Amino acid sequence: MGKLKCLLSNFVFFVIPLIFLTSCGLDTYIVVDSPTNVINPPSYTTEDYNNECFEFWTNDSGVASYPSDFKYLGTQVYYKIYGSSSTLASEVSYLQNLANDSENSARAPDKLLDPTSSGGYGYQALQSTNDSDSSVLIPYVDGKLTQNVYIRLTDYQNLEDFSARILVDGKFLGGSSVKTVPVRFENDLSFNFGRTGENDKKPVPYDSSTGEGDLDVKGPVPSDGVWYVAMFAVGVGRDVTYTMQYSNILYLGSVAIDSNSVDN
Repeated sequence: MGKLKCLLSNFVFFVIPLIFLTSCGLDTYIVVDSPTNVINPPSYTTEDYNNECFEFWTNDSGVASYPSDFKYLGTQVYYKIYGSSSTLASEVSYLQNLANDSENSARAPDKLLDPTSSGGYGYQALQSTNDSDSSVLIPYVDGKLTQNVYIRLTDYQNLEDFSARILVDGKFLGGSSVKTVPVRFENDLSFNFGRTGENDKKPVPYDSSTGEGDLDVKGPVPSDGVWYVAMFAVGVGRDVTYTMQYSNILYLGSVAIDSNSVDN
C-alpha cells in the first residue's frame, strides 16, 4: 500500500502539472495584419459608374514575423446583400465602430462572419470564376509585401471598362489570360441581378425560421428592385491546429444594384 501511495503521489505532483504546462504552452495568439489603404470607397448613394468599384491594398508585410508553424494565407473579401440601405448603414456603422475600438476590435471578425443565429451579421466569402484551390480570394505571393486589388461586381452595357472583374496588380487572378469575374459564395451566381443569364437570379432574403432563401441576403425585398452590397477585406492565416485566424476588418464600401435594369 505504501508503494502505491508513493506512485500516486508522484503522478499527482509530476504528471498532472506536466500535462497542464504542456497544454498551456500550446496556446499562442497570433495578430494577423489587416489590409490597408482603401482607394475611393464606393457608396450606394451614387449612380456614377466610374466609382462603382472596390479598390484596396493587401498588407502582407507581417509574414516574416509570424511563427514558423503559422501559415499566412492571404486576403479574403466578404460581402452581404441588403434589401434596405438603412439596414446596411446600421450594420456597417456598428462593424466600423467595433473595428476602430482598440479594446474590442478582436471581436470584429466574429461579428462580421458569425451567422445571425450566433449574433453575427453572416457575411459570406466572395468567390471568383477562375480561382484556384486557395482558401482565400487573394492568395499571398511569396516576396510581395502588398498587392493592389480591384473589384467590380456588375457589368454595365457592353463597355469593358465597366465590366465585372477582379484584378490583382492589374492582372486576372493567378495571372490567368481568362477574365476573373466575381461571383456569390455558392452556385456561381452573379451580381447581375435580374438579367437573363442562367446565374443572374435576383436575391432571395434568408428566412432563419424556415431555413429557406439565400444566406448572403438580408431582406426585405426592395419595392423598387434596388439591392445594396457592402464588402469588407480581412487578412487570413492558419495556425498549427488548422484553426483559421483573422485580422481586423477593413470596410471597402458599398454599391447599389438595380435588379429591374439590364444595366444594373
